[in-house]
Amino acid sequence: MAGSMERMDTHMKTMRETHEKMMQAKSPSEREALMAMHRKQMKDGLTMMGDMAGMKGMGGMHGMGPMGSDMAMRHQMMERRMEMMHSTMQMMMDQMLQAPAKP
Repeated sequence: MAGSMERMDTHMKTMRETHEKMMQAKSPSEREALMAMHRKQMKDGLTMMGDMAGMKGMGGMHGMGPMGSDMAMRHQMMERRMEMMHSTMQMMMDQMLQAPAKP
């Protein structure tokens, strides 16, 4: 689980950096390229969160004994997942505001 949290932290840092670059982009083409990269990062983050929730690789809370794994670690993982979801939603809103209006 600790390795998963490190992956989440690294992914969030990368997403924030791309988001900052996107918000500071000078040209529409530069902004669009960064938005495309950022959308892929968000999709990857959602996949990562799904994996950590047990939908795919880790098995979630199943099979971890009568009390599961360390509850503090689980709580910390849940907090990180919530932070990642919140950041992803905020970044999506920022992208919508940055996108040029279509006639």
